[in-house]
Amino acid sequence: MIKRRPIEVFSLSFLDCLCCGFGAILLLFILTIGSGPHGVESEIDVPTLQAMREKLAMLEADIAKKSAILEAAINSEDKSEERARILSLIQELESQLADLRQEYESRKANLSTAQQAAAEANRLLQSFKHEDLPPIGLPADATHVAFVIDTSGSMRNQMTKQLHYGVTEQIRELLDSLPEVRSIQFLDTSGNYMLGGRSGFWLPDTPGLRQQALRQILRYPVLSVSDPESGVRRSIQDLKPQVGPDGKMSIYVVGDDFRGSTQSFLLKLDRLNPRNPNTGKRPVSISAIGFPTLINPFQIGAPQGNARFANIMREIAEAHDGVLILKPSI
Repeated sequence: MIKRRPIEVFSLSFLDCLCCGFGAILLLFILTIGSGPHGVESEIDVPTLQAMREKLAMLEADIAKKSAILEAAINSEDKSEERARILSLIQELESQLADLRQEYESRKANLSTAQQAAAEANRLLQSFKHEDLPPIGLPADATHVAFVIDTSGSMRNQMTKQLHYGVTEQIRELLDSLPEVRSIQFLDTSGNYMLGGRSGFWLPDTPGLRQQALRQILRYPVLSVSDPESGVRRSIQDLKPQVGPDGKMSIYVVGDDFRGSTQSFLLKLDRLNPRNPNTGKRPVSISAIGFPTLINPFQIGAPQGNARFANIMREIAEAHDGVLILKPSI
């Protein structure tokens, strides 16, 4: 009798077959994923999703419409405020225009009246014979003019160290106002001639030479004393003999201070420039131009400075047929 082995149901072969079966089923399952019309179905179906898309589009359109309405309202409000501001500005400008028109008409009427008065004045002036005259008091008949200029520190610009520009401008204006001038010369108060190489004789008063002389005077480097005696004496001694019988000499002292002896200066001038016993006139007229270089410059009775210059030169100008000019500024 043949002995048989016991049969084991759950043998290794059975497990092998079982695993192969499960593997086959798993492989079929994996291969069938996504092969359907819509793949793996989700909880939200296609009609629902389409409805949600349509609703979203409607919401977006509604938001865009309301945004447009809101923006239009904001713009309308801004335009209203701008329109109101512009209208207010227009009204203000119209008011100003009306005022200007009124003022224009008033001035036009006044101008018409003034023009009529000016025409009448011109008619009256043309009906009278007249001639151009120099400023009142100046020796209008002067043909030879010498300037004696104080070039001390107080007469200079403290920044440039040159003479104050107002000094040369005053000399220019004075020469322009004297119609008979033919010759000029310039000395400082110490008696030095200010134009190098042109000492001891008169210079022709031509426009070019006058302009050149004024430029050199402005840059004149020598400091002189504040006492015009030396300059006046030398100008009379050197230049007076060169004036012909048909000429008339004038001296202008330009300064701001006087440090000399008053009585001595007056006596010396009286001997240098005596009066003609027949005519009672002096051969040289002496005038002065005073510049203010101090605070409260021309106070009557002041013992020194600008006031002393003004006091002594007033006496000299009065005694020697001249005039005293006191400038308000330098």
